[in-house]
Amino acid sequence: ETSSGFPTTSQPTVAAFQDLFAELSKEVDGIVAILISDGLSGTVDSALAARANLPDVPIEIIDSKAAAMMLGFPVLAAARAAAAGESLQAVAEAGRVVAGKSRILFVVATLEYLHRGGRIGGAAKLLGSALQLKPILEISDGVVRPVTKVRTRRKALEKVHELLAEQIKPGDRVHMAVINVAAGEDADRFRDELEARYHPVELMVTECSPAIGAHVGPGTVGVAYYVE
Repeated sequence: ETSSGFPTTSQPTVAAFQDLFAELSKEVDGIVAILISDGLSGTVDSALAARANLPDVPIEIIDSKAAAMMLGFPVLAAARAAAAGESLQAVAEAGRVVAGKSRILFVVATLEYLHRGGRIGGAAKLLGSALQLKPILEISDGVVRPVTKVRTRRKALEKVHELLAEQIKPGDRVHMAVINVAAGEDADRFRDELEARYHPVELMVTECSPAIGAHVGPGTVGVAYYVE
């Protein structure tokens, strides 16, 4: 918030993926890599190029079309399938199924960070009008898109509840994760509200990684979720 320079991010290189895959291949029968949306990063391309250089290693590359815990849920699903002894194809399919169901809604303190980092996507049209407004955003088709905007942060989070209620029916088995960037108190409060309203079968609070945080900025709070 106070730095004179804006942090930048870069995808892992082909060589970094190749080294990782080669090292893992000494210990495992196959590799499933579930990665950040190719609409937000070139990470998938790096992984695909690395796989092409290792034709003897079974590697499944999955574009999650997601980020943060919207990506985390398919990773957990695949990990659980792997822990249960499923085949490489079944592990990959477990990740793909949950990736197809996962959603995310989030509120940023300002659109400035998304704008500077070039990840603003369809939310760009909000820039001029959002100085005094709090936009609610989603990742849809792998890119950041606007959902709506309201006047205050508190109303924005309440609007997120309204949007969730339209998609989660009573009795649904829903998995949820609160995401935040330097907004721990808001995240804890939001978690308690989600617990009381939706009774999720899985609920956690997570901090976004530095790479994600650099693009959405401090003060970001949201929820990633999927219904079984």
